[in-house]
Amino acid sequence: MEPLRGGGLVSLSPKALKELKDNSSDTPAAFGLRWAASRDNVVTVLSGMSNLEQVKENIQTFIDFKPMSEQENKLALNIAKIIQSQGEINCTACKYCLEVRPRGINIPAIFALYNQYKVTNNKMLFKIYYESLADSEKADKCIKCNLCNKNCPQALEIPKLLAKIEQEYNKIKP
Repeated sequence: MEPLRGGGLVSLSPKALKELKDNSSDTPAAFGLRWAASRDNVVTVLSGMSNLEQVKENIQTFIDFKPMSEQENKLALNIAKIIQSQGEINCTACKYCLEVRPRGINIPAIFALYNQYKVTNNKMLFKIYYESLADSEKADKCIKCNLCNKNCPQALEIPKLLAKIEQEYNKIKP
């Protein structure tokens, strides 16, 4: 389930996308689906799709399915290392954390802003977008109750990550 990490593996950073394009003819979606389906003991790959184009691409990927080669598995590992080196938070924006947040913090939006900032290193854009959130939605409103952690399928330590993002923001703001 979630072979494309909630769409995160389709929207690769420029560096990760270049690595894929330089070494594969697959789209990011097809590459991710093939990787998931090539794992031992995987019987079914469940992929959320938002439009007819995505449905067609997923079907095409499996019509003439080719398991990942050893070289492609190494490429997948290289792409994963690129993503991890950029300091991104592995949030899939499933929004399960929002079901239990007592303070109204917009956790997925904050994580998405932070991930975009880490990929682009555009401090001004991060600052502007973060400041556009309602005050009640910002990371500094976290009371560290850890209720959100229990709902997170990615096992993220959300309060710690929010504190890290708030520290990063405080370094940027005037």
